[in-house]
Amino acid sequence: MYIVIVGAGNLGYYLAQILLDEDHDVVVVEKQEDKCRKISQDLDLVATKGDGTEPKVLEKVGVATADAVVALTNQDETNMVISLLAKQLGAKSVATRLSKIEYDEAILKRLGIDIVIHPEAAAAGYIAELLTKPDVLDLAFISRGEAEIMEIKIKKDSKLVGQKIGEVEHPAGSAIVAIYENENMIIPEPDMKIPEGAKILVLAKTEVANKVRKALI
Repeated sequence: MYIVIVGAGNLGYYLAQILLDEDHDVVVVEKQEDKCRKISQDLDLVATKGDGTEPKVLEKVGVATADAVVALTNQDETNMVISLLAKQLGAKSVATRLSKIEYDEAILKRLGIDIVIHPEAAAAGYIAELLTKPDVLDLAFISRGEAEIMEIKIKKDSKLVGQKIGEVEHPAGSAIVAIYENENMIIPEPDMKIPEGAKILVLAKTEVANKVRKALI
């Protein structure tokens, strides 16, 4: 997939890293020259210095042929403008970070926003899942009450202690997207073992939430 990320903050940086590791083509747009230079050097990708609210900048990075555009600046208004322009220019899918949760879904659709990313649900690992595997989960479900995020504490006697992430059996329509250990969030690799005392972050469709709890707790 060809994915354009607008905003090279921490979230944009780690999302780009994950997508590159999965062999997707990634381009980043960033206004600040230092961030632009850092992500370009660290991740060996094309980083374009520019304002994502300017059509000519989005055209330069080929938004018209993008499978997905992700607006990850720290301003809702900026992200909305980026989303509208990206969809008008031909992007197939648009994911947008919004700090407010009271926006009407119909308005978001008119702005060209397909996936809403809320700050409290902004883990790079599952944003990557949403972009590349849309049949699995859609963060927009959270806004409509059709999905939920669960934090599950891994107690000493949990059957998950020592299991590898890739070997954990959980219902279809759910995904383990992050692990919190000593207050640090980790985007887990499939071979990472689940440590005692950690918390796992699970995103699940509401219809399978109870099954997830029974399977993982």
